[in-house]
Amino acid sequence: MVLERAEIMIQPGRMEEFLTFFRETVLPLTAQFTGLIAFRALRGVEDADSVMFLAEWESIEAHLASRPEPAHEQFRQYVRPFISGAKTTVHFTPI
Repeated sequence: MVLERAEIMIQPGRMEEFLTFFRETVLPLTAQFTGLIAFRALRGVEDADSVMFLAEWESIEAHLASRPEPAHEQFRQYVRPFISGAKTTVHFTPI
């Protein structure tokens, strides 16, 4: 298992629009990601314009294999217009 952590910053004033669109249109795409075990999206408390994605994958290979799939590409295309910045995406394995 590999846990991926990605954090994005949403453009000022667009968070509510993003959240509605994300819940209705983007989040369902994750069900089509090959090798994905679980996916969570969380809104920042201290920084209300930040969103963290936590994706649990079967392996790093499964994650990489899913990236070119149509659903994964559509996910990125839908989210990109809302983003003002992002932190480096990192991966973790269990201890």
